[in-house]
Amino acid sequence: MPGGPFRPPFSLAREVLALQNLVILKESSGGLAGFVSVGWKVALSLAHRAIRRHLISFLLAALLAGVCACRVAPGPKPIFRSDLRPYGFPTQTQGRILGSFSDISFLSGDLVLVTVNTRNFAAEDSDASDEPESRLLLFDISKRALRQTAELPVEKAKDSVQSAGNDSFVLLNRAGVQICSSDLECGAPVPTREPLFVSPQGSHIAVGGRTHWEQKLLDGKTLAEQESFAANEPRVIPGDHALLYVQKGKLYVRKLDQPEPQFVVEAGNTGVWPEARFLNGTTIAVLQSDKEMAIVTLEGKTIARVPVSAGSFLAEVSTAASGTRFCFHDAGYRGLGALLNFLSIERPFNLERVNVMETATGKSRFRLRWDPRPYVGDLSRPALSPDGHRVALIRHGFLEVFEIR
Repeated sequence: MPGGPFRPPFSLAREVLALQNLVILKESSGGLAGFVSVGWKVALSLAHRAIRRHLISFLLAALLAGVCACRVAPGPKPIFRSDLRPYGFPTQTQGRILGSFSDISFLSGDLVLVTVNTRNFAAEDSDASDEPESRLLLFDISKRALRQTAELPVEKAKDSVQSAGNDSFVLLNRAGVQICSSDLECGAPVPTREPLFVSPQGSHIAVGGRTHWEQKLLDGKTLAEQESFAANEPRVIPGDHALLYVQKGKLYVRKLDQPEPQFVVEAGNTGVWPEARFLNGTTIAVLQSDKEMAIVTLEGKTIARVPVSAGSFLAEVSTAASGTRFCFHDAGYRGLGALLNFLSIERPFNLERVNVMETATGKSRFRLRWDPRPYVGDLSRPALSPDGHRVALIRHGFLEVFEIR
């Protein structure tokens, strides 16, 4: 370390006193005229050098300790962790044109389903949108084990596998949408196309709506069609008791038992589908701008506002069946990565964050941030357990499950 071995600041006082004693001894021995003055100058000069040397050492040591603490600071520890890479989850492209569309779903408080959904675009000859088959991994957190695996065709798009509640899940592929059990067996498909949206408790499903395809609202248990929306109609997001849609920059809600919609809040800039999700039967989250997300009631009352990082380019919400908590997931750039992106130099995200909050107050219950690199394709959306007391996410190729008080 520069300046010699580190010594605590209180040792400096001893050095100064020792130098002063040296001068006093010389003075008492009757040295040359002016020696006392010169001696004190020498003593003070040496003392100042010692102070500067050790102060620099102290500051450097503190700085290094702070940097090391930041790098190795123990964040929340997962209650379960499993390496997904042996099952085909990619973290490196290795020269391939590779897409990753993997999903995470809680089927119950202890059952977590991971869909390893990838495609090598240069190697695949088929134009089928669900090939090659994806690998489904069902983990039992209570037994800390992989319970079952299966290989099934899944649409090459994020959110193509989602929880439907009661140990079941919804799967979308080229044949259509299907209800599947925790035994990883699926029922007959209803023909449709992506995207797939599922209400927090899984009671309603909305599918289709891209290009010339109509959008359908289905029963989440039987897949019976309840409503359809033509290509020129606004696209909807299903809740368990109502629908959300945007028209001319305004967010509306229409309860399933009422024909007339009601205005909720200004939605800001939006695409075909609303940047909004039901958190429960009375509360929604809506991304009103690239700077913040609002938590509002169906009557338009704002409960909380969640800031979005200036460097974020991904912002999404995961819900819990209980409706008591939700997860805000965003990713983007910080530091040099933000500057390079501003200069149109494309780079992988270097910041990913998860924030689990209470629906009623917007109070944060769990936070985690990390650099996701290296990664391939789309970052997976985290999943909440039905009661909102666990969150599952994929980080650096590992499935991690955290307990939340």
